[in-house]
Amino acid sequence: MNISLSTLKENPAKYFELAKTADVIVTRRGERLGRIVCEEKATRADKQRAIEALIGSVPFPSEYDDPNYDPNYDLLRESAYKDRGLL
Repeated sequence: MNISLSTLKENPAKYFELAKTADVIVTRRGERLGRIVCEEKATRADKQRAIEALIGSVPFPSEYDDPNYDPNYDLLRESAYKDRGLL
């Protein structure tokens, strides 16, 4: 929903209440100024961005970049060494 800044100034409580169910875009002379969003939705979005940033900052070993890497290979190799008494 788009509303003008002057309309928002007339009755801000109405539009903050409305923002609980839908985003309210505030404009001035037809140009977007900002958006009023539901706090719960904004909090969820913030948490999602934080998780994505955290996952993106974790360095993974280069072995995972190898398309031929099989994570089960290490377990199988260790099991074979144990069977031979090498471990």
